[in-house]
Amino acid sequence: MGIIKKITFFFLFFCFCILSAQTTTDTLIVKGQMYVKHIVKPTETYKSIAEYYNINIGELKRHNKKSKLYYNQSLLIPIKSTLAERLLFKDKKSNQSFLSNGKRANTLKQFSKKDTLNIAVLLPFYSTKNDSLLSFLSQSDQSKEDIHKDSYMALNYLEGLMVATDSLAKAGMKINLFVYDTENDTTKVQAIVGSGKMKNMDLIFGPVFTKNLRIVTKVYGKNKDKTIISPLSRNSTPLKDGANIFQIIPPFSLQMNKIAAHVSRKYKKEKILILAQQKEEDSANDYKSYFRNKKIKAKLCLFDGLNTITRDTLCKFLSNHRYVVLIPSADRSFVSKVIPVLGTIDTNMVVFGLHNWSAYENLDIATLMKLNVHFPHPYFFDNTQKENQRFNALFAQKFNALSSKYAQIAFEQCMYFCTNKGDYKFKKHYIKGGYVNTDFPIVKYSDFEIQQVD
Repeated sequence: MGIIKKITFFFLFFCFCILSAQTTTDTLIVKGQMYVKHIVKPTETYKSIAEYYNINIGELKRHNKKSKLYYNQSLLIPIKSTLAERLLFKDKKSNQSFLSNGKRANTLKQFSKKDTLNIAVLLPFYSTKNDSLLSFLSQSDQSKEDIHKDSYMALNYLEGLMVATDSLAKAGMKINLFVYDTENDTTKVQAIVGSGKMKNMDLIFGPVFTKNLRIVTKVYGKNKDKTIISPLSRNSTPLKDGANIFQIIPPFSLQMNKIAAHVSRKYKKEKILILAQQKEEDSANDYKSYFRNKKIKAKLCLFDGLNTITRDTLCKFLSNHRYVVLIPSADRSFVSKVIPVLGTIDTNMVVFGLHNWSAYENLDIATLMKLNVHFPHPYFFDNTQKENQRFNALFAQKFNALSSKYAQIAFEQCMYFCTNKGDYKFKKHYIKGGYVNTDFPIVKYSDFEIQQVD
């Protein structure tokens, strides 16, 4: 019970700092205890320093022999066996930096090397769900299999941020990174926001889930000094809360617009068939209206229940011609039923789905390749690009492991919003609201992997 209470309290208001390029040289280990060196600034007190590093005043004084504070004094800030130790200090740092030569964004706040950039990350680490998390974070020989499965997304995302901020620090940027465990709990998010710890933040990544993100956006969405990033959700509702909110994953409507434009451009002479459930009729009709305006004929087939999806039914709509089949559905059950049935039909076809399909592990990849399945992919990470290869090399050097999907996502997002350069293109989603990313590729399954086609 004691260890769980300890890490719960710490994660609730957990923060660690990357002190620009001084991170490595100003980190000390004395008799097995890890410290960060802090230089006292004018007007600082033990109380303000303790609050900044989220430690007890008595503990801070004890490690510094209760000395009186004076300007430019060096203090030792004790760092506990936590995520900071695991990610910041466990491995040898690379001396390499990574700066993308991508396009500069026009909608973002500009940061220079003279600025100190405060970044907050609010993620669901679910620290109270397992007491093995602390062991993993502090012991290099702890098995990852012991970590609660719900913690992995946040941990992997944070690893990507660490590579990005470490690289930016080596390039001369001054960055403070603060990490908070939301545990997907609205009460904890309210406590974090209510504590005032977001007031001095420039960039806020997360929370991930909409109900928690809105707690943040309702308070800070209209604050022009902040940029709030919705990193993993396609729900655009939080964008209504202000003009300083940016959403990476486009909603299904934008994904469908991208597909429709691609199909009308690349498959003008092909026959088009739209497959959907009765409850998805509105989305299916959006497709049909788009092609009607382009003077392109499209058939619509609506299913009322999974048991109505049969080979005979689909064969009535599919002749010997080549077809483009559009399926505007993110319903796993429906997709998992219709794709195998389509795979039994010999008609030559190209199938277009939605981004969620990439997470449906029950779909047979051989069938997906046979059907030439395409879908939008906002998180596509091309490992053949030199910049991405450089990231993978830095990640392997830092963590002795291959980078995960969420680490790649975090790296790209952090580099974009910190340097104002990258491949995202944001468009205002609501007149008085935030922005959504409109630059994402269409990919397809080929040779047992995902490849970009547009």
